[in-house]
Amino acid sequence: MANRVNSQAETNVSEHDCGMMMEICNFCQALYWRNELNSSNKYTKCCHDGKVRLPNVAETPDLLKELLTNNSLEARNYQQHIGEYNAALAFASMGAEVKSPPGNRPYCFRIHGQIYHRIAPLYSNERFKPAYGQLHIFDASEANSRRLENNPSCLSSVMERLDALLRTINPYAESYLQMHQLIQSNPTVNVKMIFMEHPDLDMRRYNAPTSRTEVAAIFVGDDGESPANMHLSNWRGL
Repeated sequence: MANRVNSQAETNVSEHDCGMMMEICNFCQALYWRNELNSSNKYTKCCHDGKVRLPNVAETPDLLKELLTNNSLEARNYQQHIGEYNAALAFASMGAEVKSPPGNRPYCFRIHGQIYHRIAPLYSNERFKPAYGQLHIFDASEANSRRLENNPSCLSSVMERLDALLRTINPYAESYLQMHQLIQSNPTVNVKMIFMEHPDLDMRRYNAPTSRTEVAAIFVGDDGESPANMHLSNWRGL
């Protein structure tokens, strides 16, 4: 009986027509349906009456147009392995728990839980090979060689052209290179501070400082004066 009632409810669903999306925002020309008007008789989900101004979308680079629309060997390879090219040239890796739907259904990229991006330090340590943003401080030939090691299906000619494009138009590629050049021209000195327990103290209690106010440091420059503009950073992990 319950199944029959549910079946009737599914077949008796009334049709709802939103009409044509022809309503236009007076400020940014975004398109709306008529029923999207708010209580003030305005469309505000786009730019909030012109308060939000986004920069114009940049024109697609000619190289990407060529690779996405042509039928050349390079274009076909790019279209077939576009995900590998994207991951190889990315500045960060994506972390997520991907759960594909069961059965032989159409492809669906389904994610369970939180999505996050991992951004590595500017320099890799000895345990890991340079990857993602770390490769953008390398010479182009070396960076592409490392990318192709992990992506053998990609063409070196396409990878080189895409790398050259990013180095020209991508602001993050320029920032990575500037950070690398700044560190190379102003090498830092690693300093360690170790708390030593004096043997005369009571070993039955915790003697290390427990608050920020109990720790102090004195820096003395070459001329005997305290250096100005000193910044302390707390480094955790690598």
